[in-house]
Amino acid sequence: MFIRPCEGRITSRFSPLRKNPVTGEWKAHKGVDFGNDGSPLIIASEKGTVKRAEVIDGYGNAVILTHIVNGNRYETLYAHLKTITVKPGQTVSQGQQIGVKGNTGNSTGVHLHFELHIPNYAPGQPNAVNPLHYIVDPEVAELQKMFVMIGYQLNVDGIEGPVTEAVIKSFQQSNNLQTDGIVGANTLAALNNAVELKKEELRMAESQLTVGQEALRQEAMRLKITNGNDPLKSVNQFYAWAVAVPIAQKVEELEKRLAELEKKMQ
Repeated sequence: MFIRPCEGRITSRFSPLRKNPVTGEWKAHKGVDFGNDGSPLIIASEKGTVKRAEVIDGYGNAVILTHIVNGNRYETLYAHLKTITVKPGQTVSQGQQIGVKGNTGNSTGVHLHFELHIPNYAPGQPNAVNPLHYIVDPEVAELQKMFVMIGYQLNVDGIEGPVTEAVIKSFQQSNNLQTDGIVGANTLAALNNAVELKKEELRMAESQLTVGQEALRQEAMRLKITNGNDPLKSVNQFYAWAVAVPIAQKVEELEKRLAELEKKMQ
């Protein structure tokens, strides 16, 4: 339904508890912050009507839009703007510019603070929901494709909803990462490595391997995942790695098991 209100990486997410960078107080963060990289233009996340376009307390220059989607009412809030380019009562289309990123109100740098409320905004933000559960984001879609490639089950819809968050946490837990559901630098690096491993596995699977070769390949891939985090480029490199002796022992064990299996099959 909704789209990203601006360019820029996500610098702070919807959270039940976050240290306020201005006051130092620990409290809920009822929106998503987009950084100053990319275009500074802010657009309407969905078509609607401008409810407010003015200074609103700690939000600084802010815009609130009212939306009716499939008969349901929503309101989006865009805060800390440098410039507001719409007026109350004005109808805006999805993707129409409504302002420019700024540093007004309680802010420590140029960014956009974006909130989504059902059915409407109220002081204290009692109706706030996680915007990322409603925004279709191409970056999220790319992450979802990566998770699907390495074996997770989820829809590639570009929405960072509860299912996607659960997949992220599961991946983090299995890779001994901080289990916070956020794809930060460490999680992204681990995900990229997992995708490369999967690609290598698929490339190897395309080759015409004997039963023994396939068994050895699978064992190498298993060891490659569990023995370290080095993004090795191929199974052959892994064979030549510092753990060559343990692998040789595994190969010998596998060959014995395969020989036994072949005897039973005869």
